[in-house]
Amino acid sequence: MSRGAEHDLTAFRNCGLYAWLLDNHLPLAEKGYHFIGDSVYSIKLFIHTPYDNAAHASAEDNYNFFHSSSCITVECCFGEIDLRFGILWQPLKYSLKFICAVVDACFRVHNFIIKHREGQVRKMDACDFEVFDDDCRRFYAVNPDIREGVDGGESDIRLDRNGNPDHGGRPLRMESQSAFMGREWRDKYYDEINRQQLIRPHANWYRERNRILLD
Repeated sequence: MSRGAEHDLTAFRNCGLYAWLLDNHLPLAEKGYHFIGDSVYSIKLFIHTPYDNAAHASAEDNYNFFHSSSCITVECCFGEIDLRFGILWQPLKYSLKFICAVVDACFRVHNFIIKHREGQVRKMDACDFEVFDDDCRRFYAVNPDIREGVDGGESDIRLDRNGNPDHGGRPLRMESQSAFMGREWRDKYYDEINRQQLIRPHANWYRERNRILLD
């Protein structure tokens, strides 16, 4: 169990899912299964990350664009859930069992709303977001003692997968092997994107909104 403000990578490495993925990365890769993660994670065979320090308009930048495009759908989903349910606007100071039930209920109601919305052929417009924003502002206006975010931090003692204090050290051989194979698989996707001549769109946000972009 990790505290709320624990680094994402640390929390991931300390959970049972990470250990299971490390033990089963080969059969998962053979079936074409892997996660898409951002730069806070370290690349493994079971989680593909973007290229670091990719120059604009480079081949690595093109890969990063399509990599990010694969993540954005899930990120938007979590963002919409967070805006929709006011119970998520403050720390959930309940038992873990009750918190899991609350989150599960939010996801189920969200999925119901999305299916109904798609059936009505209607997408969320600016008015919907304005309503969400107004609700958030009113909530914090009448609850000044409640702050955003959750308790915890990097100063807490990190535990290894056995629950003992983690003193760091060299990575496991299996972790190093998985990282090496992960880079190989990422390079395969990189080569395929280049082969199909897929590039990042040349949209200029500043120019489209009559702003000046200085070189």
